[in-house]
Amino acid sequence: MKQISLAIAVIFFAILGSHVQAGQVYTWTDENGRLHITDTPPPQSANIKEVTHYKKKTAEEIQNRQELQEQEEIEDLKEKKAQEIEEAKRKARQADQRAQEAIARAEKITREAEAYVRRLSSTQEKRKQFRKKILKIKQQTEATQAEAKAVLEQARQAAEAVQQLEEEAAAAQKSEAEATAEQKPEEEATAAQNQIRE
Repeated sequence: MKQISLAIAVIFFAILGSHVQAGQVYTWTDENGRLHITDTPPPQSANIKEVTHYKKKTAEEIQNRQELQEQEEIEDLKEKKAQEIEEAKRKARQADQRAQEAIARAEKITREAEAYVRRLSSTQEKRKQFRKKILKIKQQTEATQAEAKAVLEQARQAAEAVQQLEEEAAAAQKSEAEATAEQKPEEEATAAQNQIRE
């Protein structure tokens, strides 16, 4: 119940924040059990739930809070990008591992198939007798090699995705640094103007 009251008080601040300079906000229930949030004290018969003291924030405090929120959002985006890069790297490593396994498997099957075909086709009579079997073995070998090439291509694409994500992150970091460098003189000028006014 206290959380609900607090949430309502926050909404109240948001709505009446520009009208109320400083003071207290009262959260209370009347004899009918209705919840009220006011900036005036409740009647004596009311059951006071909470009294919140507040002070209107200055423009500088508001600006500082906005800058802090923007910085937090930027940090969140950086963290998300870093997680994306790590996930892409993990997928690239897995794809590379699968490619290496597929290539090793294809090479082994090819060697075994070649040895088997040599045994089956040692004479012309055996070649005629096992012609279909020899053809089937060659097709299986070619299919295994094609599978290995496909997995290798997936690994290459995954590595390219990692590289692209890293390049995007570096570009974003560079543009952020440039924006910060451009913003710094403006902030210094604003601070100087504020000191002159004071």
